[in-house]
Amino acid sequence: MTSSAYLKKIRFSISKKINTAFIGQYRSAFRGNGLLFDAIREYQPGDDVKNIDWKVSARMRNLFVKQYQEERELNIVIMIDMSGSMDFGSTRTKKDVLMEFTALLLFLAEYTNDRVSVLLFTDEVEWFFRAKRGRRYVLKVLNDIIHFKPKNKKTGINEALDFLSKVTRKRSVVFMISDFIDKAYDTQLKRVVRKHDFIPVSVSDPQESRLSFFGLASFYDLETDKVIYAAETSFNDVNLKQYGVEPLRLSTDSSVEHDVLEYFKKRNKKRLHG
Repeated sequence: MTSSAYLKKIRFSISKKINTAFIGQYRSAFRGNGLLFDAIREYQPGDDVKNIDWKVSARMRNLFVKQYQEERELNIVIMIDMSGSMDFGSTRTKKDVLMEFTALLLFLAEYTNDRVSVLLFTDEVEWFFRAKRGRRYVLKVLNDIIHFKPKNKKTGINEALDFLSKVTRKRSVVFMISDFIDKAYDTQLKRVVRKHDFIPVSVSDPQESRLSFFGLASFYDLETDKVIYAAETSFNDVNLKQYGVEPLRLSTDSSVEHDVLEYFKKRNKKRLHG
């Protein structure tokens, strides 16, 4: 399949899946960071006295309150792992899953007019799309990702998080899409979690947990292009919850839109019930 055909397929597939309910769940799950002044209206029993506008009330000889609306505009950052391990998959590859998720998120952000920046990384940051909005931008980003050929194959989560901290000053909703097969990124991750609303999007393949064998076996490492030998499996489930975040888990054998929608619903339910 050509890259242009692949892009058309993604656009068609995502457009069928996004409906008002999906957009509503996304809007509720990720809210703005402040309040914007909307209007002045007469005081009603139960209104917060802190919102009384005393100057207007004195002039009108009646109590009036300031009315606010939520600041909806969000800064979204999508961090995408383009390392060699993302080419692995027993039914479809992890890269196929991350492309579908990225497209879904970009189109949701477009519907809600959110600004999005996108970062592609391996063991270094290889590409960075500065925050913009709109259909033309979304299609350009998707097209560029499809055509993107990473220079390196290894994973550097720490380097990607460090870059994020340097270029993103405003609090943002950050999605990091990776299989998180890496080490030594604890300090940077904790720093990012304190500043941003960080959502790790963990992509896995069922073979990584089902794989079993006896004796010495050989494996081909997609990130080093070397054959390694092991007497036991080493595909451990990364405990991302230890960092105080709730991961969004995707798999090569499950529906991306179903898993994402369930995550949004769970996040909204948690917000409602504290």
